[in-house]
Amino acid sequence: MTAPLAGPSNRLVGHWVEQVSAMRQHLRRCDAHAGRSLVLVPYAQLMAQVRQAWREHVGAQGGFVPRFETTRNWSQQLGPHEPSELDHSADAARNRVLAQRLLEQAAGGRLPPDLAPALVEQLLDAAAQLAPLASAVQPASRAGWASQQRDGLAGLLPGGVAAWEGLVQAVALEWVGHSSFATDVVWQHALPGQGLDALVLLQGMLPDPLGQALVSAWGERGLSQPLAMVADQAVDHVALHSCADAQDEAQRAAACVLAEIAAGHTPVALVAQDRVLTRRISAYLQGAGLPVRDETGWRLSTSHAAARLVAVLRACSPRASTDEVLDAFKHMPCWRGAQVDRLERRWRRDEMASWAAVCASEAQLAALPEGMATCFEALQAPRGLADWLRDLAAQMRHWGLWDELATDRAGQAVLKALWLPEDGAAVHADWLLAATRKLSLSAFTSWVRDVLEAANFVPLSPPGAPVVVLPTAQMLARPFGAVVAAGCDDLHLSAAPEPPGQWTPDQRSLLGLPGREALATSARAAWDQLLCQPRVHVLWREHEGDEPVLPSPWVVQVQQAQQTLGHQNAADPRVPRALTGTVLTPPQPSAPSLLPASLSASAYSDLRECPYRFFALRQLGLGELPELDDAPDKRDMGNWLHRVLKAFHEQRPEPREVDGDRAAIDALATQVATEMGLDAAAFLPFRAAWPSMRDGYLGWLHGYEERPGQAGPRFDVAEVDREATLGRWRIRGQLDRIDRQPSPEGAMAVVIDYKTETRASTEERIKHPMEDTQLAFYAALLPEETLRAAYLSLGEGAAGAAWLEQTEVLAARDALREGLPHDMDRVAAGAPMPALGEGRACDFCAARGLCRKDFWT
Repeated sequence: MTAPLAGPSNRLVGHWVEQVSAMRQHLRRCDAHAGRSLVLVPYAQLMAQVRQAWREHVGAQGGFVPRFETTRNWSQQLGPHEPSELDHSADAARNRVLAQRLLEQAAGGRLPPDLAPALVEQLLDAAAQLAPLASAVQPASRAGWASQQRDGLAGLLPGGVAAWEGLVQAVALEWVGHSSFATDVVWQHALPGQGLDALVLLQGMLPDPLGQALVSAWGERGLSQPLAMVADQAVDHVALHSCADAQDEAQRAAACVLAEIAAGHTPVALVAQDRVLTRRISAYLQGAGLPVRDETGWRLSTSHAAARLVAVLRACSPRASTDEVLDAFKHMPCWRGAQVDRLERRWRRDEMASWAAVCASEAQLAALPEGMATCFEALQAPRGLADWLRDLAAQMRHWGLWDELATDRAGQAVLKALWLPEDGAAVHADWLLAATRKLSLSAFTSWVRDVLEAANFVPLSPPGAPVVVLPTAQMLARPFGAVVAAGCDDLHLSAAPEPPGQWTPDQRSLLGLPGREALATSARAAWDQLLCQPRVHVLWREHEGDEPVLPSPWVVQVQQAQQTLGHQNAADPRVPRALTGTVLTPPQPSAPSLLPASLSASAYSDLRECPYRFFALRQLGLGELPELDDAPDKRDMGNWLHRVLKAFHEQRPEPREVDGDRAAIDALATQVATEMGLDAAAFLPFRAAWPSMRDGYLGWLHGYEERPGQAGPRFDVAEVDREATLGRWRIRGQLDRIDRQPSPEGAMAVVIDYKTETRASTEERIKHPMEDTQLAFYAALLPEETLRAAYLSLGEGAAGAAWLEQTEVLAARDALREGLPHDMDRVAAGAPMPALGEGRACDFCAARGLCRKDFWT
């Protein structure tokens, strides 16, 4: 939306009067007809602005109106441009392929593979900086310009360890020096005697090489006119906001925008100083129902369409995790839905962390829908880039992904940027067919990411949006009701911007690239244009994470000027809202119809510690899904240790020497880790702790079995399932280990439960026999009336293993036999299940978000 020039800033109106007057004087001086005159503006949004200014200040008496264009827009109207095979262009995919090819040719096949990606990026950056300079030279003279620049750079190109950098700079110069550009057509229509009488260049913040070259070619009939306004020294209209952090800054900036719109000061310019911060502010504004027009756009790689395509490519890798595969399936219309949800539940239950593990299991493959197991195989073999694009497009159509992207504006941009063929055939382009080097899947995926990262995407703007997101330079000579400039700290608004690229100051001077001083002057001029607006809000943060941040030096200047006038920083623009709290009381659920078929030790422990947890996790069947993560955790270590000890004792019928036991258990440790598919590198921290744990266990075992004067207990079974009945309730459990100890009454059972938790936690368990459910529950599972039960704490280090016996296990078992039926009968009778947990019972409870304990009154 274009604001009327008679709007908020009378000073800007006067500025346009001066600009139009200067243009008219130039036309009269050249005896030029307005209708045959061309005015070049620095960016497209100004074309309508300056045309409106001409009409308002010249009126009907002027008759004809000059042509107002940018060089890019005008060249597109004059005719299409088809780059030749090696031309530098605006196409990111094409440039990336050509950059790789040119570097390999220049290096004579000696391009180091490990340096190639970084050198390609440097070449693309250097060529992008040189391209505007090359396009400013007439096509017939461009090769000579490149030769002259090459001779001048000969003594400035780095050597030695920086030889590759010098090669990149030389290739960049030759590349652009022998390219044609889309703006070349301008040289055929913008010279004297080619249908135009005069040329006017309205200068932006930085010099326009092509525009200046055209003005020079026109001689006296060309005019270069600065468009920037003279800085206003007044600062009364500037509101300064010091914010605590980025979140506070985003909220305050959004509040400033809303306040200005409510006051009728539209349109409001939101300066994109910090893109991450600006997107956060835009999200707040859109959440408030306020339409926003974004003139800057964002990286195409950040769009949802690009993320979907990259997710699919990532899942095609043979080393993909099941998390990545599930993510890809959810992006494919042919797979998404209930069948993918069922797969996810199955893989989480079976702890299938990698797609390779799924493909290696016949049971898992049988559970997959038809065609799913082979859907990625077609995109795994290396091939040329043209073949990659053809095959990827074909697979996208097969998966139904193509049609969804083709109906989305960002998706259309993704398909176009990657040159994916619409008809499924191979792409016929010279630059693409010349890319004969075969790419692996990972290399092609990297190429796709790089191309999408280099492409820009500007979403469609809602009509009449009162908020305009734009860079500071595009505020030049445009009227706004107010400006909100967030991110004005010294990190994001530097008074001395760093020149881009690898060029040295001498090289920049020779080539005509803007140096540090020119960039600083331009940045300061853009800041001055911001201050020329009638109402300005400047925001900065005091902290970036844990690091303190200072305001920009330019902000400090405004702050000091305001302090001399007795002004303070602006008040917080956010309006507090009064919220009425809702009284939450502890839940009292009852579910007598949802009784479990049997109880485990952990289930009964839940009932005793917190009835609500039993209700949520055991009766409703809710629970946290396990993570699909291939990195071993403490649970994997525990499972591995249990399996190692089980196999060790089953292969050891009688006691033996320590050395024999150590060799046997070490071999089993390696064998079990392999059987469980534990990655050697990821499992290394657990294996590092194994020697001390092993020696501690074996030291305890030999003392346990060789008691003076009597036969010690002997291993019987491990990891054994047992069931029993208490009243009308069935209980079940898996016991880590049962030993048998000789006694006058016969072999007595010794129940052992392994613990890898801290020694203090295990000691705390045996201090309160009537509160510790586990050993009492295991004792109730056995038919013997006389038995022993203990925890075996398998600590590491000097502490070794520790035998922590529960000496009152029989009394605790009898109490459990009486208490469990009583408790379950109450649940069956409809007794309420309140949340009674305290302390650690609540700290790690999966049902805490349901009981809402943190919000009770």
